[in-house]
Amino acid sequence: MPNIAPDRIKVKPRPYGITMMLDRCQGLKATEDLIHMAGEYLDQIKLSFGTAVMLSEAFLRDKIDLVVDNQIDIYPGGTLMEIAFQQRNDTQYIDWVKNCGFTTIEISDGIYKVNRQKRDDSIKRSRGYGLKVMTEVGKKDPEIEIPISQLCDDINADLESGADKVIIEGRESGMNIGIYDKNGIIQEDKVEAILEGVGHRQNDIIWEAPRQHQQASLIIRCGSNVNLGNILPRDVLGLEALRRGLRYETLSHFAPELKAENE
Repeated sequence: MPNIAPDRIKVKPRPYGITMMLDRCQGLKATEDLIHMAGEYLDQIKLSFGTAVMLSEAFLRDKIDLVVDNQIDIYPGGTLMEIAFQQRNDTQYIDWVKNCGFTTIEISDGIYKVNRQKRDDSIKRSRGYGLKVMTEVGKKDPEIEIPISQLCDDINADLESGADKVIIEGRESGMNIGIYDKNGIIQEDKVEAILEGVGHRQNDIIWEAPRQHQQASLIIRCGSNVNLGNILPRDVLGLEALRRGLRYETLSHFAPELKAENE
């Protein structure tokens, strides 16, 4: 079999090289089919926005069981945690996440500001419940831009408090937000500044990259084991092909000699 990118981590659970899929409306059969076809390439499923509370308890538990039984982490979107902060029932929310069977929780402040102490306490409390913790940095409003230095301070503080990974906000559009300009093009200076700011913790960042050209660019920039999130269900297998140099966009990067032979 072709082995274009031998460094790609193929065995789960992967410490990095994570693919996080954004689930907006996947039924049990669709989820089962996806796992059957591409489950070995899928590490996390996020139930987007606040959709987890719109599902029946029986359906939610069945879906969580299906996902977890196939060595995939699953968690609700950070919007629910932000609402819980505002309603001062964040402890009860963490209880609910754990009792539902989720393996992971997301803690963010993309809409509402959460002070550092509250964020740290929630990370530690969630870890105490046996949950993995994904935090997210960056604002969802494109009019609000956080200085990269502050973003890096937040990333490092989250990791010091016990977060497993920190997600860089990119939303579902991948446009005019975070590291992306209004056309969805990666702003290399921002990526470079973030990587420099987090130093040896680069493998603890998950870049939200919903668009395929963004995924290819980040793989070329950071390697086949870069953590990528907000991947659409239909793109899970295609992303793994990008990671392994089995698509045009990354083939010449991982195997430049093949390109040279054709010139």
